[in-house]
Amino acid sequence: MARFRAVKFIALGESDARLIELTPRVDERGSFTRIWCADSFAAQGIDFRPIQGNSSLTRVRGTIRGMHFQRDPKADAKIVRCTAGRIYDVIVDVRSKSPTRGQIFVSELAPSSATMLYIPAGFAHGFQTLEDNSTVEYLMGTEYVEALSDGFRHDDPMVGIKWPEPVTMLSARDAAWPFLSERKLW
Repeated sequence: MARFRAVKFIALGESDARLIELTPRVDERGSFTRIWCADSFAAQGIDFRPIQGNSSLTRVRGTIRGMHFQRDPKADAKIVRCTAGRIYDVIVDVRSKSPTRGQIFVSELAPSSATMLYIPAGFAHGFQTLEDNSTVEYLMGTEYVEALSDGFRHDDPMVGIKWPEPVTMLSARDAAWPFLSERKLW
């Protein structure tokens, strides 16, 4: 049996976030894709062990989910992958002592691109759907703790995210997040 080709990790600027190019194995039956391997991540110096998996379906194109993060002591690293539809994925480094603090990193994710995103703890995450019925799957490095859940507004002028589509839907919770300039964390 042929061995799997390794996934490719692509640095996003000077941050420790990574775009991950997957290598599907294709044959007459279809395909098989390895989406996580502890050894591959360890070889990149990434200490990540998924302990929770989540899936979100967003029905309407233009919907934004975000910007979310979880505060210490349970700040969460995650892997994000679009399994149906297409999304404009945005992460922002909100770590107070990071050299990439405040920087925005953008990736377009879709099943056809065979890519996923590794998001380190201390980054805010959000996305806008570019197609109806987009599904995003997450592998989380810590469990969700509602009391530590946090975020900021998707349209925060200090952050300056340029969303590609008009916003069609936004949850009441996401609309109520404060701007970063209104927070002690910034």
